[in-house]
Amino acid sequence: MESTYNDFSKIQSQTISGTWDMVIKSCDKMIDNIKSKNERLSKLNSNENPNVIRILDIGSSHGRNSIMPINLIISNVLKQFPSQCFEVYHEDLPENNFSLLFKEISDNENSYIKLSNQIYFYAIGNSFYNQLVPSNSIDYVFSFSASHWDIYNDSFHYDKVSIGIIYKERSKEYKKYCIDNLYKNFSLRAKELKKGGIFLVTIINENECTNVENDSLYQLFCLFKTLWREIANENLISFNEVEKMAIPINVYKKDEVYDAIKLVETDHQLKLVTIEQNVQKFSDSHSLFLSDQEKSEILFSTMNAACESSLKNFIKGDQNTKDSLYKLFISKFLNHIKVSPLINIDYLFSYYSIIFEKIC
Repeated sequence: MESTYNDFSKIQSQTISGTWDMVIKSCDKMIDNIKSKNERLSKLNSNENPNVIRILDIGSSHGRNSIMPINLIISNVLKQFPSQCFEVYHEDLPENNFSLLFKEISDNENSYIKLSNQIYFYAIGNSFYNQLVPSNSIDYVFSFSASHWDIYNDSFHYDKVSIGIIYKERSKEYKKYCIDNLYKNFSLRAKELKKGGIFLVTIINENECTNVENDSLYQLFCLFKTLWREIANENLISFNEVEKMAIPINVYKKDEVYDAIKLVETDHQLKLVTIEQNVQKFSDSHSLFLSDQEKSEILFSTMNAACESSLKNFIKGDQNTKDSLYKLFISKFLNHIKVSPLINIDYLFSYYSIIFEKIC
């Protein structure tokens, strides 16, 4: 059985909390733009806006972490336009369990749907590397902890010792690939946004000030590979399957992020409003007094919830075979950290928080 993302998404939730000031700032910017548009067109005789405001959530998974920013956005809009109607679109890959998403939105006592009886929500089973909604239809897009995901490419995502490429020498081809990926993401959101629309995105980036030894995620991903090799040594899975195992992520460099921003500003009039760099630490979301074993188990559970389905794709056989082998892997990991847990777990990753505004 796969891990439930909602149950192990505290680290991802902390990324949203760490960007909260930018959520507020970007929401205020959107509201100001809507007011200006209404005044300019002289379509209203009151302080209420009859048009639908559409919000697009990129990488929703099972929805729990999406509720907090959507609550803020809708609440702030309702203060200005009490009778406002909203449509919320939650995007994730087709294999996402959207039943859990709908259940979370319907049952969570803090759900945004409790703010008004004029809020409608939908799911989109598609990749954010495709256009998700009609052009010029969205007022606000946000994407937290999603933009590093990619489609697996053996030329760029394979690593001999780790399931996740975090520290990788950049060939000219890979650098161009990374810039193109970011540009595609940004430019598609530019097409989807209305004039005056806002795009808030976080981009995991390679922190030049941190080395491999201090990177908790990289150490975890190396241990993943080591334990899968043990299973291969027991002839339960082929070495070929294990060697190919990787999660398709890109950890972007500073110049790649800025190059993509320049391109999209020039080509699509998606204006950079604000960019900030943040560091995500384990201690931001969990107690400092946990044992190394407890920290290792929490970090594993969090990352495994995001990675499990990707890794199972490399295992040959039917679903029972995949589930059985993965259950063995989890057991091996938990037994391993009882004897030799990961140590000095704290630094996880750094990321850019970026606000864009569509200016025409």
